[in-house]
Amino acid sequence: MKQQKKNTFVNKIVMIALAGIIALALAGCGSEEVDSESSGETKEEITVAVVQDYPPFEYKVDEELTGFDVELVEAVAEKADLSVNWKIMKFDGIIPALQANQVDAAVSAIGIREDRLEVVNFSDPYFESGLSLIALKDSEIEGEADLEGKTIVAKQGTSSLKLANELAEKYNGEVTKLQDDATMYMELENGNADVVINDYPSVAYKINQDGEDSQLRIVGDMYPSEDYGIAISKGSEGLVEKLNTGLGELKDSGEFDEIYSKYFSEE
Repeated sequence: MKQQKKNTFVNKIVMIALAGIIALALAGCGSEEVDSESSGETKEEITVAVVQDYPPFEYKVDEELTGFDVELVEAVAEKADLSVNWKIMKFDGIIPALQANQVDAAVSAIGIREDRLEVVNFSDPYFESGLSLIALKDSEIEGEADLEGKTIVAKQGTSSLKLANELAEKYNGEVTKLQDDATMYMELENGNADVVINDYPSVAYKINQDGEDSQLRIVGDMYPSEDYGIAISKGSEGLVEKLNTGLGELKDSGEFDEIYSKYFSEE
């Protein structure tokens, strides 16, 4: 009889212990669910290629990446419930990286061109641009007609380089291909080139930032160029749709205009 009572007592202890373990497990599950709900659903992350030396579109301030393109894409991604992982690259490596699916998208004042549309997708246009000739202030060059036999500098892989090659052929000139803006302008200031061709917004921004110390001036008329778009890897039509929806919402809400006015004057 004593043994039976002892067994009954032990069984009760075991049952109580098991009940406690189950209760703790359920409580743990409940707390995880609350934490998940409170933190929100994890956003899909996309890797976006960008250059770091093309103000006002993309540049660094105290090692922090910023600029019109950067703010725009982050705002578009927020609308599309995406998070952005930035990958800094050279411009001429961006399209190959998209083709190899090393990145999901790219933004760096990338013109929507027919040859690029063959290998990557693009979002709806977000910026209308143009190309300009840049000469030194004390140069005798006043426009295209003065380019006979001159050396023209342009960035590798850009629409500026395409125009530079056309003008060099037309005026018996030479073309120097470089990788970044700072080196291009240095080539001009050191007397190793006669003109630089670059996107008008970037040139105008640089001259404005340099103020009275600027050695540069824009000469001649602006050449039309392609609209800019967010480049996206082929086969990612779903991402194209998400980014276009986010861009549309950004424009409808007026937030696009706020970002634009932060970097470009409305004169």
